[in-house]
This record gives sequence, C-alpha cells and structure tokens, in this order.
Amino acid sequence: MKYLLVFCCCIHISVAFAQKKKNVFFNKELSFVNDNDAYLLQYKDAYYTNGLFFRYAAASGTEDKKKIRALELGQMIYTPLERNTLAEVDIDRPYSGYLYLKYLQTTFRPKEDAILQWSAAAGMIGESSLGEEVQNGYHQLFRYSRFKGWRYQVRNDIALDGSVLYARTLPLRSDWFKMVPAAQGNIGTTFLNARLGTYLCVGAFERNDRSALFASRIGKNTASLQRKAELFFYTYPHLVLQGYNATIQGGLLHKGTGAVLGDIRTLMFEQNTGVCYAQGRWTLRLEYVYQTREARLQQTDQQYGSIQFAYRFQSRPAL
Repeated sequence: MKYLLVFCCCIHISVAFAQKKKNVFFNKELSFVNDNDAYLLQYKDAYYTNGLFFRYAAASGTEDKKKIRALELGQMIYTPLERNTLAEVDIDRPYSGYLYLKYLQTTFRPKEDAILQWSAAAGMIGESSLGEEVQNGYHQLFRYSRFKGWRYQVRNDIALDGSVLYARTLPLRSDWFKMVPAAQGNIGTTFLNARLGTYLCVGAFERNDRSALFASRIGKNTASLQRKAELFFYTYPHLVLQGYNATIQGGLLHKGTGAVLGDIRTLMFEQNTGVCYAQGRWTLRLEYVYQTREARLQQTDQQYGSIQFAYRFQSRPAL
C-alpha cells in the first residue's frame, strides 16, 4: 500500500507539470490489464489463473454523441485446482486457453448519462491459444511449480463471439455517490451468457462519457472536466446466466478427442470491487474479483486480483 501511494503521488506531480493548459484533451489511449490470483498473495493458482489484455482506443464524434472505437488483444488461461494432475479425475475444471482479437465500439449519450457498447471478436481456444506456453513461461520466471495436465486441455476450435452492453446512471442528484445499472449479453461459439447488475460508486468521479469507470477519458468533451482528477471506490455485484462456455464444455464447432471436458453451472454470482485513480494522461485501477463456481465439478469459488493501467496521448487544443 505504501508503494501504491508513492506511485499515485508521482503520477499526480508529473501530470501537474505536463498539463499546464486546461483546454487540452487527449484523443487516444493505450491500456493494459492483468488478472491473476497471485495478486491476492494466497499462493494458489487455479481456475481463471491469468488474463492479459492490451487495448488501443480512439475517440470521435460530438459532445452530444461521442464514440470510442477500440481494438483489444487478449488471452485468458484456465486450469483445475490440482497442479499434479495424475488422472482425469483430478480435473475439476478443464484446462483451456482462449486467445482473441476484439473490436469494440462504444456510444455515449451525456444527457441520459448512458452508454451503449457492442463488440465482435475472433480467436482460438485450445492449444493454438498458447495458454500452456504462456503459463509455463511466467511460472518459470517466478519459480512456481507447473501444472502437469495440459495434455487434457480443450481441443483447438475457432472462437467467434459478439456482445452488447447497455448502462445508464440513475438520477440520484449526488456528487459523491452514483448507481449505474448495467445489462450485457454475449453470444458466440465461446461464450453464451447474460449479465445483470449495478455499479455502485463512491468518491470523486465524472459522468460516464468521460470517466475512467468506462475507459472514456478521451475525446473532445474531456477538455472541460469537472474535477482535476478522479478517485473513487466502486463495486459491481451482478448475476451471470450461462448458456455455453467453450473453455469448460469444449468447442461448439469441434470438440475433438482426448480432452477432459465439464458441465457448466447455469447461474453464477460475481462481484468486482476496486479503486480507480485517473488524471491527465494516466489511469491506475486495482480490482478484487469474487466469482462463484462456474463449472459443475469445481471444488471452490474463484478469487483473483486485477491491475489496470492506461496512458492517453495525441493531445489537441479545445476550440
């Protein structure tokens, strides 16, 4: 925690010197997210064991209807609880990797404080996703023991997916607290599910169309922010209704042979809780995620941490 405070202070000071003009906005953003249960210092590596996400985003449109278009390269790695996999019975959640490239487009409507986002993704599950290679690489780097059952992983299949998200702030008339109900649907060969929940935010935040909560601190309308910085705590409890999960059940188009697959739980609960700091060019976000069991034979619930960085660039003067 001491090092985190020092880091935030350094960002605050550097931005203060770099941003002498208030009528400047940034039009593009690069971000990096890493999910891993090792961040919780539990020395337990299982289930959703690692996620890497790189995103490039650019803003366009008017202040009344801003759009952000983004490209995201991501990888997600899944393993069972037992590292020393000696037999199929040791696998309570299938081995799997998921590698994809995704296009996202988000439209913001400031008057309603609402957002509408859709995305389309193409990728691979199975050996071609490089899940085993990436996990073995960072396990060797940090001297963790290896998982020994990757020969049972989900077999190669094409992953084609799409999603739609809608969120809108409730009119509470508060400058320090807001509630943002959100509904999301995912459909494709990898994931078929629906999510429904509400973001609860406390602290110093901006509207949704220019807030780090929805990665929207780029674009012309950010030249006149209400606050010098955002610093807020948030939690997002939501229900997940699962219809299909290829990282558990195998490819929808091709399951192959030799893989140990599983069945999903239809209803899950998930809660994301974190703190977000954003000013000028930088965003830092730390998050804790709790998730109930998603596979029917999964022995325990899932917990992991997430670290998120973003850097904004291509500054332009506001007219």
